[in-house]
Amino acid sequence: MTVVLGVDAGGTSSRAVAVTTAGAVAGRGRAGGGNPMALGAPRAFANLALAVREALTSVDPAEVTAVTVGLAGLGMLHDPAVHTAFEEALRGCGLAVAPRAVGDAAAAFAAGTAMPSGTVLISGTGAIAAKIIDRRPVALADGYGWLLGDEGSAFWLGRAAARLAVRQSAGEPGPLSRAVVRHLLAPATGTAGAADRETPGTADRETAVPVVPGRETADLLATAVQARPPIALAELAPLVSEAAAAGDPDAEAIVAEAAARLAATVSRVREPGDRTPIVLAGSVLTSEGPVRRAVQDLLRRRWEEAPVTVAGDGAGAAAWLAVRLLLDPREAAGLHHRFVHPA
Repeated sequence: MTVVLGVDAGGTSSRAVAVTTAGAVAGRGRAGGGNPMALGAPRAFANLALAVREALTSVDPAEVTAVTVGLAGLGMLHDPAVHTAFEEALRGCGLAVAPRAVGDAAAAFAAGTAMPSGTVLISGTGAIAAKIIDRRPVALADGYGWLLGDEGSAFWLGRAAARLAVRQSAGEPGPLSRAVVRHLLAPATGTAGAADRETPGTADRETAVPVVPGRETADLLATAVQARPPIALAELAPLVSEAAAAGDPDAEAIVAEAAARLAATVSRVREPGDRTPIVLAGSVLTSEGPVRRAVQDLLRRRWEEAPVTVAGDGAGAAAWLAVRLLLDPREAAGLHHRFVHPA
């Protein structure tokens, strides 16, 4: 059995998949984040190795003939010491072949199309757009992190939701603000609000909503947010989507602004009239919901003749990039769907 290995090493998790050259999954593994820039090389590569070992539980590492790692923080490998640590981590898994590392943007693009060139827009915890030529990024926009950029990301959505909740805390909070208060304060206080008692049977009674007069609620929210790592605000992003889907105008406004910012990021790396594919990747855009729909609508209006696709399995895409090194290009193209959308 001839096997290739693909790894999707992001900031939150590392996922590995071993796949035969015919496209049959032989094993999967998952571990913590594998971004050496965010986590430091020792921790990131230890996680990466854990995911690989799990994927190879039922596979002889000697049967692996090609390895591709889609790596967030790829630039760190320019440091010889970091590059050596990366290779040693995988060699320690019993692999006999040297791994090939590609940027997470290239892997995400391959997860959405077998075409060699186009654009990928990633919105997960962070956000970035890349112009891809021959499966390599040649231009990037945003991706500057939560403090300086990542507009339209899960962090951006969560921060917008938290700000809304603070602003509305002294007045009449809407559905999104109430959801934010429940998420941030209810577990700590266990306090039931009057709204919950007055309307039993409504969605609001599912979790107690602390009600504190005036400025005090805003202070509690601010304290809860600032007591945690800033990036934890990304946890609030699903609340925005849920509230927007339910018709909350505040949430709908946040979604529209996020979509506009993401589309503007794409426009910085993509020419008008470009007909190559646009791939949507990252948790915000691979999840069905109002943000993805709004982004798709804006992109299709601007690039009417370009296909807009949603990325599939990132680890499978990395494995497909590996198998392309072994097979005829046409044969590899025919296997693309099996690798990125496994049954």
